[in-house]
Amino acid sequence: RRAHLRLCLEKLKGLVPLGPEASRHTTLSLLTKAKLHIKKLEDYDRKAVHQIDQLQREQRHPKRELEKLGIERIRMDSIGSTVSSERSDSDREEIDVDVESTDDLPADLDWSSSSPSDS
Repeated sequence: RRAHLRLCLEKLKGLVPLGPEASRHTTLSLLTKAKLHIKKLEDYDRKAVHQIDQLQREQRHPKRELEKLGIERIRMDSIGSTVSSERSDSDREEIDVDVESTDDLPADLDWSSSSPSDS
């Protein structure tokens, strides 16, 4: 039983920062330092959880604003008063087409005899 207790105290020594004090610690001083270390870790954990909660609250506001703006943009696009801003630059490029030169067209495309439904 004592050997097991001594082994557990040695493991605890490895886990608890003991500082630059004397290399030999009593059981009481080791347990006291372990208790203080645990309290410090709990406090650090509590602060971290609080900070995470605070950051999540701060993040909700911009998300709501983005959602609101997205809904307004969709509404405006459906009315037709604005153009979607998601068009890429390649969609905006103008393409120059030479409409006067039809000599190189295949023979099966006869433009002169188009039906009235084509116009």
